[in-house]
Amino acid sequence: MGYNRYLGKCSIFDVELWGILDGLAFIHNMRREGVLMQTDSLGVVQAIQDSSFSSSNSALIRRIHHLLLNARPWMIQHCPRVYNKIFDCLAKMAFDISQSLKIFEEISIEVLALSPMSQASVSIA
Repeated sequence: MGYNRYLGKCSIFDVELWGILDGLAFIHNMRREGVLMQTDSLGVVQAIQDSSFSSSNSALIRRIHHLLLNARPWMIQHCPRVYNKIFDCLAKMAFDISQSLKIFEEISIEVLALSPMSQASVSIA
């Protein structure tokens, strides 16, 4: 599954936070427990780890922490940009969509082929 959201003009930092917030809301609505968040923004990782629900000046970070209260256990980690090609492709698909949030029940083979993991399995075979 995947999702994207049209945000208009905003900072890259806020785009990353919206992605995490939407993912957490999606997990919360499905009543799942435990979450691993991955982002290529080290600043976002540090902002979420270093701030608490009550002390953050960012409304997005406060909303993320509120959802994380119900998603225990949780972990956030930085991942290199090269592993983020699938998410970049889904994000770029939002440029043509004026909807606020779109959820993809399935991700196309073409998009999945962008993953370094799938490319490695093809080269091994």
